[in-house]
Amino acid sequence: MRTIGGSICSRLLVAAQIKLAGLGFKTAWLICVLAGSLLVGSFAPFGYWLLSLISLVAFCAVSAGFKGHRLAALHYGFALGLFGAGVAWIYVSIHTYGGASSLLAGGLTALFILLWSLTFIPQGYVLSYLRDRGGWPNAPWMAMTWVLGEWFRGWFLTGFPWLYVGYAHTGTWAGHWAPIGGVLLVGFVVVLLAELLVRQWRAPNHWRPVVVTGLFALSFSIGSLEFVDRAGSLKVAGIQANLDQHTKWYPDQFLSNLDAHTRLMVDLPEVDLVVWSEASFTRFAHQGQASLKQLKDWADAAGVGLIVGLPMADEAGYYNTVQGLGLAEGRYVKRHLVPFGEFVPMASVLRGLIQFFDLPMSRNQPGPAVQVPIRLGAHELSLSICYEITDAELVRRTAQNPALLITVSNDTWFGASIGPEQHLQIAATRAAELARSVVRVTNNGVTALISHEGDVLARLPKNEPGVLVQSVPLYTGQTPYSRFGQLPLIVLLFGLMVSALIRNRL
Repeated sequence: MRTIGGSICSRLLVAAQIKLAGLGFKTAWLICVLAGSLLVGSFAPFGYWLLSLISLVAFCAVSAGFKGHRLAALHYGFALGLFGAGVAWIYVSIHTYGGASSLLAGGLTALFILLWSLTFIPQGYVLSYLRDRGGWPNAPWMAMTWVLGEWFRGWFLTGFPWLYVGYAHTGTWAGHWAPIGGVLLVGFVVVLLAELLVRQWRAPNHWRPVVVTGLFALSFSIGSLEFVDRAGSLKVAGIQANLDQHTKWYPDQFLSNLDAHTRLMVDLPEVDLVVWSEASFTRFAHQGQASLKQLKDWADAAGVGLIVGLPMADEAGYYNTVQGLGLAEGRYVKRHLVPFGEFVPMASVLRGLIQFFDLPMSRNQPGPAVQVPIRLGAHELSLSICYEITDAELVRRTAQNPALLITVSNDTWFGASIGPEQHLQIAATRAAELARSVVRVTNNGVTALISHEGDVLARLPKNEPGVLVQSVPLYTGQTPYSRFGQLPLIVLLFGLMVSALIRNRL
């Protein structure tokens, strides 16, 4: 019976391979678009991480028979599916809160997806070149080029490090690699597994199952390693005021906004730190000195630290900042600004086109590259504002050995889309990379506490006011990623590629 079953399976595999070998380019392209869309199901809020493996296996299997322009086009198709399904929430920001018509917002969202998907094309050309001339037929070229592609998208045109494969695996067996090499290494492991499975299907041999088994075993073994030590705890309160994004910046709304926050602090239990969300103080700092003094006096009297998000302005422009009051000392100014959201490329052309490009927040200036961390007593706090949490290297460099990561945001811009949950998942990955608890405070959700392993321990309901009070564990020490960052992985991959090309020429 086993022989008969094995024979049937072998025949089915051969038939599938023959069918796949005869696949036309147009059909292959459509499958790649669907595979890219399927990958979105592995990210939050869906969380079916196995879909990432299915998606990548499908893409790797279908694209294996193509090269050159066609392989690059298949990468573009995959990207269209991925970004088309995964970042369509941009429409909400432009239409609902930016004042653009549905037609214009839809057109701009589609244009962004079409253009940003082009960043997958170089990845396809490099993969084709390495397969032809790499010299090492068994090298994991797809995994290597995939990770380099994600790294490229993290800084190209200021970067859009969203929907990386590794984010879908926070809290899974593959996520154990995050403290070693960050989200890029996690993605490499997942794509490598997909590539090995496809190669084994196309040309079975004895060593690949051993490598796959070893990959799983090593991943689980790494998960048992501890890189940091517990260093006490802080009682933290996150204030989610749920301000209306449409009206919060009206001048006559300021006192009501302020009251929405202070009212939530009336019955606070004894805490060490209170955190408001991004831009929760809806008046420029120099215009709201009296109110800021009242908040400072309250924090001093209560013996707590208070972190408030507020805009600042000077002759150079506007700044998105958080200010420490009471026992929290210092200020942080946002460094990584969002194109079109906080500054407008080609401003002379685009200003006046739609209301979204004329908002005061779209005229921001970046803060200094190096800033003194906000402190709470003896503890250094690593602050990041909104989109900055997606920049792994920026978060890593914000403080050398922080006791705690704090990220504040205003995800109201995303509406009722999947964007806020994706944003939360990215913050969870930062926690796992640096082995630090993360306190995430937003205007309307998702306000949450994340463990140093990337697990969401507590969260507030979205779209309603509330207070999240938690005892937050603190840690000291550094993971390999917090020490060295992405550089070792990127240098290693480039070095292997160059070595393979040189070997092929010798």
